[in-house]
Amino acid sequence: MLSLRLLYKGIWYFLFIIRNNISNFYFHLLMRLNSIEFGNNVKALGGVVPILRINRFSKVSIGNNCIFNSFNDVAWYCKSCIWTRPNAILKIGNNTGLNGALIYCSSRITIGDYVMIGGGSKIFDTDFHPLFFVQRRAPSLYTASSSPIVIGDDVFVGANCIILKGVHIGARSIVAAGSVVTKSIGEDELWGGNPAKFIKKINI
Repeated sequence: MLSLRLLYKGIWYFLFIIRNNISNFYFHLLMRLNSIEFGNNVKALGGVVPILRINRFSKVSIGNNCIFNSFNDVAWYCKSCIWTRPNAILKIGNNTGLNGALIYCSSRITIGDYVMIGGGSKIFDTDFHPLFFVQRRAPSLYTASSSPIVIGDDVFVGANCIILKGVHIGARSIVAAGSVVTKSIGEDELWGGNPAKFIKKINI
């Protein structure tokens, strides 16, 4: 019985490795086809290829050792996704990981090194639609407000957070799970809630 269990685990692990290798190969191919600049050892884990909706007039760069987790199971059921608009600039630093997160870049989003973005989190640098109802009736004539987002080095964004336009998050800060960030956060701070509020300084 023990040997059968070990055999089953061995086969499952072997198939898992093959699935990840296929996902990585396809992910790298998609990045090249979308003219994304990416460094060494960029991986798509979870056996699911991240979704890329890259406008050909935008610029996307991804640093070394970045990981894009995507899941198709009951635990998260969310895929990593990058979506850009014309003339948008998205820069992701080294050793950064997205765990089934969505980045929608309309103007500019900069993510530093060693950043961790939790499952189901979303980063939007635009309102998507005008605030005034008359303008929303004629979307082809009006554009939504947009403002750059900056996420500093070593920031940890918990699961199911939403980071909105114009937000700057200082280095080493933490955003608690389920938070909606509408204001900029300083360095070494813990924020949480909807809307997110300052909780305390982080001792370093």
